[in-house]
Amino acid sequence: MKKNIISLLGFVICSLLIIISGFLCFTTEGIDAEKMRTIYIGFILLMLHGCYRIYKFKTSTHQDTETDEVQKKLQQVNSIAEFFHTVFHPKEMYFRTSLSLFIILVFGLFGTSTLFWAFTFLFLAIKSVLIIQYYRYWKAWEKLVVAEMNAKTDDIDEIDEKTVCEFIEVLKPFKRKAIEICFASSEDAVETGCSKYGGQPDVPEDFQWPSDNNNRPLSMLLQINCSDLTSLASEDYLPKSGHLYFFYELGEQNWEGAENSIRVIYIDTQHKELHRIDYPKTLANEFRLKERVISFKTKDSYPSFQDFSNQNTEYKHIIDKVESFNEARNRLESEPSINAIGTMFGYADLIHDAIINDLNANILLLQLSSIEDDSYELLFGDCGNIYFYISHQDLKNKDFRNLKFELQCY
Repeated sequence: MKKNIISLLGFVICSLLIIISGFLCFTTEGIDAEKMRTIYIGFILLMLHGCYRIYKFKTSTHQDTETDEVQKKLQQVNSIAEFFHTVFHPKEMYFRTSLSLFIILVFGLFGTSTLFWAFTFLFLAIKSVLIIQYYRYWKAWEKLVVAEMNAKTDDIDEIDEKTVCEFIEVLKPFKRKAIEICFASSEDAVETGCSKYGGQPDVPEDFQWPSDNNNRPLSMLLQINCSDLTSLASEDYLPKSGHLYFFYELGEQNWEGAENSIRVIYIDTQHKELHRIDYPKTLANEFRLKERVISFKTKDSYPSFQDFSNQNTEYKHIIDKVESFNEARNRLESEPSINAIGTMFGYADLIHDAIINDLNANILLLQLSSIEDDSYELLFGDCGNIYFYISHQDLKNKDFRNLKFELQCY
């Protein structure tokens, strides 16, 4: 409620200032009229940017500060070019920066050169310090990730067979049935309504291609014919007919799925009413995923170390034996298929921290992995995975609006 009041107040103030500035812009006369009109137009643009920032604040799903937002984005950066693109992205130019640039413009047109250069140097000095801090954070994060990977590598030789056997017995009761998603070996044409990866969805006439809050069309990741899963899924709540469609905005790859950048749509209609729709014209070719038939098979699934340690604190005496735990899990689970691209249900193969606190009330609806081979590539971050979770109750009600989504990468 407080967030809505602040946003409404901000919109009202910015709107009033835009109206007043517009009136003054058209009524100003005199020797300096042209300069004043320039200032008024600049101020109107500044207030419009203020409205945009207020909108971003209102629609954000978290309470992080602007600095926190940039730091989270820097965790996905892999090069110096990406670093500067993240820090200087036009859509991320905050209101304080715009206000400072506006003040510099006013001093340049009306103030003394001393004031103009003094404020300009002050602005550049502050921003330089901030950029240096961002750079230091990025490099520190990069070193931390490398150190964690090296630590995991160093621990490989420390597997204790006794502890592995103990973990095997501990994990057995946690077994769940999962469905592995694989590329079919056939390269035949994809029939209307079949389960597939990428391509264009087979939908009814009234279907609207989903887009995010910035009007960017989402890419279709998967189309799943629910009837293909009925004999495989242990989840009683899964729809027995119809289709599930998974969409994601691949340009920005928002790691939390914010700004409507993910969508799962369920449609239950007769096969004869389905037709394959065209891509939106604004969807770039690189985000039109290559269409492939997919197949499904069951496998045994056990919790990752992150999920297990998050939910089972009674095993603290062995919970620091990460490599032994992973070895036990690997022995219990079968090797994934060569052409596997993801799983449904079961447990997630997590890269970082646990995503869901209560695994009994929530279901792993889909885990989709990065794809990288000689003929095709789709990467989530740096060779990461994306995860869709849904509550038992929402799946039972076929309500896919309240998903928990996360992208994790190395």
